[in-house]
Amino acid sequence: MTRSLALLSAAALLAAAAQAQCPQGTTAGLVKWSSGSGYASTFAADDEGITNPPVALPFAFPMPGVTANLDQMWVGSNGEIYLSDSTAGLLQPAGGASFGVDSLAEMRGPALGSPRIVPMGDDQQSSVVAGAVWSVTVDTTSVAGQATVTWVDMRRFGNLTDRFSFTATLFSSGAVQFNYGTGIAGDARFVGISIGNNEGVGPSQDLTTLPTSLATESIIYESFTAGTWDLSGQSVLITPDFTPGIETYAVTSVTPYVAPTCASNTNFGAGCFSYVYDQDDFLQLFLDVPATKLALDGNALQFTLQPNGYAVNWLAGAAAGLYVAPTIAATIVANGDDTTTSWSPSVAVPVPGGGTAATWTVSSNGVLTAAAAGNQGTGFTPTLAATATATGLAWYTWTDHNPSEAGSGKVKREEVGNMLYVTFDGVEHRGGTPTVAPSTFQWQINMTTGDVTMLWTNYSASNATNDVLVGCTLAGTGPTPASRTLSTSTPYTLDSTASPVTLVPMTLSATPPPVINPSTLVTWTANNIVEAQPSSGLYLSTMFLSVNPIPGGFDLTGILSNVAGCNAYIASLDLDLGAQVTLAPTASWSFTFDNVAFAPGNVIAAQAVALFDPSFPLANGANFGYQFSNGVRSETQPQ
Repeated sequence: MTRSLALLSAAALLAAAAQAQCPQGTTAGLVKWSSGSGYASTFAADDEGITNPPVALPFAFPMPGVTANLDQMWVGSNGEIYLSDSTAGLLQPAGGASFGVDSLAEMRGPALGSPRIVPMGDDQQSSVVAGAVWSVTVDTTSVAGQATVTWVDMRRFGNLTDRFSFTATLFSSGAVQFNYGTGIAGDARFVGISIGNNEGVGPSQDLTTLPTSLATESIIYESFTAGTWDLSGQSVLITPDFTPGIETYAVTSVTPYVAPTCASNTNFGAGCFSYVYDQDDFLQLFLDVPATKLALDGNALQFTLQPNGYAVNWLAGAAAGLYVAPTIAATIVANGDDTTTSWSPSVAVPVPGGGTAATWTVSSNGVLTAAAAGNQGTGFTPTLAATATATGLAWYTWTDHNPSEAGSGKVKREEVGNMLYVTFDGVEHRGGTPTVAPSTFQWQINMTTGDVTMLWTNYSASNATNDVLVGCTLAGTGPTPASRTLSTSTPYTLDSTASPVTLVPMTLSATPPPVINPSTLVTWTANNIVEAQPSSGLYLSTMFLSVNPIPGGFDLTGILSNVAGCNAYIASLDLDLGAQVTLAPTASWSFTFDNVAFAPGNVIAAQAVALFDPSFPLANGANFGYQFSNGVRSETQPQ
């Protein structure tokens, strides 16, 4: 083409380039590489890296003075692109730069050195600013006749505050456009184009003056210092002239770069849950007294001694048949509000680990401890966290009981044969109405075998809103336990030697962005899904799309029982992408966004939900448990 035709086409090229500047396409696939040690480099890929294998171009990129068919490129982490003919069989660029193109020799390239396009030749690496997400992506398909490389969230080597981005678009005509974001600090760097092979002797030129390279020199560049950098927020279009005897490059425009609105996937909120789960406890935290009565009345919980814990079983409806009423000879203990009593049974009782408990302690607030010091002391506000730091083997029906209240029954202990009975015999609950609303429940300890049974014949009918904690903790400290549904979580094994299981929140992410030009298949992936049933190796999950995101989340506590820390991030369930059972703690769903059903700027939110047997590791549903991911906000755009 002639120089005049190149100038006439500049505006059209610039308009086309504006449609391809959003980060999209696929990762450039950078691996460790440096000019000195090649792929044996020990530098991190974001510091000194290059694509491997090279990226195939959708066209042969023409360069004036080059006869080779340049149909592939290597993308460097330091802001440069090297070109090659695939038939040459090169495994890496010839004469690549060391730590970025920051010298004339590297800009020109050595003899037989690879052609190079340099939007930002400098020693660079990924930004460490909070929120930065470094990436280098390549898009060779979104727009015919274009290939775009995008460097996102970069920094000068060693800098702690930089965060900038830039792109380079190669056109099938041989033109190149560089787009620069804002906030790029000056530095000793090179910007330009060179056909390599030790090309040219022309000087550095100010690109903003729209210079042309010397005749027959297919190299144009500017050598910058910190004091001369002037391209932040600018778009630079460089066009070739293939006229024989001319064969030059010219900067045909430098204009303000207005970053387009890009299609995007943005994570927001946080999934649940996050804690370390072990088998040292078996507890349910009830949110009020009425819920406790509904769950416990008439039922029993049996603990059969094992070498390192107990086999636990729920005995539905068994309380009436098992209950042994105290005799007149029973000893009254913990006879006061918020008090404890310790005593020594006639024989020491076997406990997990092969030892015995010679002294026992009972609290008037419903804690029985197989030790001389009672867990929780005289505390009357139960929490799961409090049990994590208590050191004694203990059983709980813990809330604010008050045997000193007028009309209340007493806490009694009694030995009958080889059995030790500790009974809350009509003991009042403090507060609430009716004012007389006693509870009768009992611990039965087999002093020969060490087995323990808890049973509740008639729990308080008070409407009090106090929390009630029920269950057992083995001796020793540990992580804060989870609440589980006692009635559906057995058989269960308490085992102090079982390896802890670390649970992390379920996460959801989506890729690629939903570009509707004309369509994009977007895939959401959930990770850290909790096992559907202990040791089953199966994971059950589904995902919903909604046109109503809730950016701040909606706390599900009170909507679903015991899901503190879990939020809904969508306000409607507009499309269920389908439940699936997977063999690993991950699942994926896909959906196509196109320009028929969607318009630019449409927002779709997504959230994943997993279901599981509440016996492990959480008990937040009557019949099953729930686990929720973070939300993902997807915005459709044509680019």
